[in-house]
Amino acid sequence: MFEPLKSLVLPACLAMLCVASVAHAEVDGIRDNGAFFSARAKTEALSGIDDIGKRFRKDLVYETYSAIPQDLKQGVDLADKAAMGRFYEEWALKQAKQQRVNGIYILLVKEPPHLQILVGNDTQKRAFSLKDRDELRSLMLPKLHNKQYDEALLESVRFVSATLLAHAPTRGRTPVVGHRSEAPSSSNNWLIKALLIGGAVWLVLRIVRAVAGGGGNGGGYSGTAMTPGVGGGGGGFMSNMLGGMFGAAAGMWIYDQFSGRSSSWGGGDTGYGGDNGGNGDTGYSGQDTDYSGSGGDYGDNDSGGGDSGGGDFGGGGDF
Repeated sequence: MFEPLKSLVLPACLAMLCVASVAHAEVDGIRDNGAFFSARAKTEALSGIDDIGKRFRKDLVYETYSAIPQDLKQGVDLADKAAMGRFYEEWALKQAKQQRVNGIYILLVKEPPHLQILVGNDTQKRAFSLKDRDELRSLMLPKLHNKQYDEALLESVRFVSATLLAHAPTRGRTPVVGHRSEAPSSSNNWLIKALLIGGAVWLVLRIVRAVAGGGGNGGGYSGTAMTPGVGGGGGGFMSNMLGGMFGAAAGMWIYDQFSGRSSSWGGGDTGYGGDNGGNGDTGYSGQDTDYSGSGGDYGDNDSGGGDSGGGDFGGGGDF
């Protein structure tokens, strides 16, 4: 009596676990030690950062601090802007190298207010140039100056995504840069997840019934679809397993489409993320080993657009 039900438990559980793992995936792209950003902004930004990593194989990492750690600022003259510029650059270099950032690293400090942006030596060859880095700095500083931290985060993620897309070879296509479809609000997430899990389980049941020939009513086939006259076994473990995996994949695809994760941040799916479907490398597959940075202060006494003297230090050594 319970044997058919038992055969469905494993596939259904696999489907639900796979969908749940997608819904709760975490990307280590924002380390908000300084409590700059709201939970909503971080969730939205992480979706964009995850998309950048999947499509372009480049990292975008934010690290924030409420103040300079005591052990780092000993012996540093906070009134010397040139010395502070070198300090921020060396600090950011140390962090980016320790984390093996392959792309763009952004350091934010509240007190004293400072922004530092690093771009890797391979990344800047094509994917995100030093000019792009400076434009990103100019975009973020005024928003930080006005304490629009969430806006600085989200706009910078969009800028990086659009820039990476613009620099990728189009292969005869015309990508729509800057378009961003709206993701569902967090208040609707529970309903979407419930529908997806239910849909995945329904798919599993339908596929298992189809493979089993309608539940084993004594037809000419059983067990495996190509083994005649062996009895009405109900599909077998392997068939049910494959059905569950198919249902899980379908559930993940549906979640991606409705959650906005698949194409929210770059203007549609272009297929750029590695070898471009076998038509050549995008130029984004190399690994950064060094970084060039630029930064700026954004406090009450700063205009929000000036340079702190960070400049291009490129390869500033270990801190």
